[in-house]
Amino acid sequence: MTRSKRLRPVVRAVGHDERECAARLAQAERRVLEAERRREELESWQANYADGLSARVAAGISATQLRDYRAFLARLGDALRAQGGVVTQARSEQAAAHEAWRLAAQRAKSIDQVVARWQSEERVVLERREQTETDERAREMTRSRERLP
Repeated sequence: MTRSKRLRPVVRAVGHDERECAARLAQAERRVLEAERRREELESWQANYADGLSARVAAGISATQLRDYRAFLARLGDALRAQGGVVTQARSEQAAAHEAWRLAAQRAKSIDQVVARWQSEERVVLERREQTETDERAREMTRSRERLP
């Protein structure tokens, strides 16, 4: 068995690792997008409620309603800050997943290059062997012709 063929299990394993890392990266990217979408949604709610408060104050609002509205806006602010932390964490996980994928892809590329180089060397050896055999057959034919009367 040639050296390049002996590496087939390694090529499969490294390729499998790279695909798994790529899948984890895609999942991390989806989590970032989802976390950012939720944050944007909270920001929109906060802006809408803040605008609503201004309109209600202008139209006249009781002290209890004002206190409740402000408390709700404060809770939205807390939720927004918490979601900012979720976004930061998701981005950190995405960066780690990207680095893991990059390293796995680099390993796979390195193994592929080794296999390609070994296959090239094996082709050269095979071509030399075939050329030697062809030359030997030609010499045999020449010798057999020389022996004929």
